[in-house]
Amino acid sequence: MTMLIIQLKQNKEFPVMKGHPWVFSGAVDNVQGSPDEKPGLCRVIDSSGKFVCQGFYSPFSQIAVRVLTCTKEHVDREFLRRRITRCIELRKKIINGNTTCFRLVHSEGDGIPGLIVDIYNDVLVMQFLCAGIEDFKDEVVSIFRDIYPKCMIHERSDIKSRNAEGLRPLSGPLHGELNSGEIKVVENGNPFLVDILTGEKTGFFLDHRHNRERFGSFAAGKDVLDLFSYTGSFSIYAIAGGAKSVVSVDNSSPAQSLLKKNMEINQIKPFVWKHVRDDVSRFLSNERAVYDLIICDPPSFSKDFEEYMKINSLAMARLKPGGILFTTGLLHSQFNSTDMIKAINWASEKASRNARILEPLYQASDFPVLPSHIQGAHLCGYILYVE
Repeated sequence: MTMLIIQLKQNKEFPVMKGHPWVFSGAVDNVQGSPDEKPGLCRVIDSSGKFVCQGFYSPFSQIAVRVLTCTKEHVDREFLRRRITRCIELRKKIINGNTTCFRLVHSEGDGIPGLIVDIYNDVLVMQFLCAGIEDFKDEVVSIFRDIYPKCMIHERSDIKSRNAEGLRPLSGPLHGELNSGEIKVVENGNPFLVDILTGEKTGFFLDHRHNRERFGSFAAGKDVLDLFSYTGSFSIYAIAGGAKSVVSVDNSSPAQSLLKKNMEINQIKPFVWKHVRDDVSRFLSNERAVYDLIICDPPSFSKDFEEYMKINSLAMARLKPGGILFTTGLLHSQFNSTDMIKAINWASEKASRNARILEPLYQASDFPVLPSHIQGAHLCGYILYVE
């Protein structure tokens, strides 16, 4: 089959030449080689016809091309095997032996756009986010079966972003069959149950590993509040770190069930920990107790970051003077790290508290980001000292 040729408008090749992994649709002048403009592997040329890169083309998305390589090497199974091997070698350097769940492949950050692979013990969970990598699904599965012959492979491409690629959400086994969606894993020595069939993301918020560890280091002797606790990972780190008491607040019934199981396998005593099933804003508005240490890790509030400001103001009001607030958020085109700092400033004014930033928080090291592609940084946060 003839490879698609994507010709760019004048001077639109420069971001790619500087390392950016995306070509936006507005930069495309014309498409050669496919009258139907179907998605697939493509070669990108500049306005004069000079080679720029190879990548995955999508006629449906604002991201017209996801760059694979700026060389003319063959993009085939062997190409993918080399990239995947490179990902695995990096993880061997950064993941400690007390952790059995982490990200193996992180899309553009690892040079394989559209591919997410997480490992949970002997189960690989995959997401195929763009049409180009979807075409290579069989090759990807085959490569991982060769490298991890004892691992089962499950797909969790049940995400809305596939719609922009002309793909429908998919979920199900790719190799082997799981007896149960709940798997007991270990992170930094702490055991957790994760649900890889129906849990958030691929089953666990793996990107918070470093932040959980840092949170636990502040917890000794403290009264701790875990907001949007989900399955209790921050709560468990706090208790493992010596917290005097922990209150976990979340409004999800499935998460509540798994949270209780996580407390059981960690042998947490009821007098140390309690769970409150409630809307977090309502809980904070009605709560009168104050805490030494709070984690506020809300879900994405989309374009409405006023809600983010409000929830942080309510959280600050529940801190003792000199307390510590961990606040995090998901970054997107309408909410960046600068917006987050503005929200924190507004929240402290609203709560009539003085806040100081002690440290930034970030996604874990197995979620690498290209310096030329700041959009790959999806998680941000700060540790605040609140007077």
